[in-house]
Amino acid sequence: MFEIYFVRHGETEWNLKGILQGSKNSHLTEKGKEQAYKLRDKLEGIHFQGIYTSPLRRAAETAEILRGHRDEPFYIVDDLKEMSFGDMEGIPKTEFKALQPEAYDNLWNDPLSYNPEPFRGERFQDVDKRIMDFIKNLVVNHPEGGKFLVVSHGMTLKMIFSHIWKHGLDKYWNDPVPENTSVTIVSYKNNEFSIEKFSDTSHLD
Repeated sequence: MFEIYFVRHGETEWNLKGILQGSKNSHLTEKGKEQAYKLRDKLEGIHFQGIYTSPLRRAAETAEILRGHRDEPFYIVDDLKEMSFGDMEGIPKTEFKALQPEAYDNLWNDPLSYNPEPFRGERFQDVDKRIMDFIKNLVVNHPEGGKFLVVSHGMTLKMIFSHIWKHGLDKYWNDPVPENTSVTIVSYKNNEFSIEKFSDTSHLD
């Protein structure tokens, strides 16, 4: 059995303020840390072949909390970063909309037409390639299977799940963004990925 437990980082300060985070760092709120500790308790007893995290602070801090006293291998992976918004990072979404109205509209409504080059951002296609390269390498490097914990970001994780659901970029926003510290369990068998549980936040109840 090959299973990947995908986790989105805990709530951040910029989540609350409506600020675009992208590849910039934002601290977890106290609530975000509490969310991660609750998830750690829920995952206790599950042995992972490896823990993989984005290097961005909000994800890495979440992963460190989940790791606790575990002795599983711990990897920091650049490909797990959030989508970069270039010069539009670190500002409120309303300011992004005012500065780049066409790009802002396409970001949320027409990913295929989204062009972030003027502000040095990352295209959806770029995120798609790097994140799927990571997934393919994970499978190839662990032919024995096992369980793996992966901590990343909303839009990056959403890209993976869109692939599994076989939704093209034109349907990217049809699917929900996973919640903070939610767990999405993906299995891989017979050369096929499938989502067994999506955006589970039962540890927060």
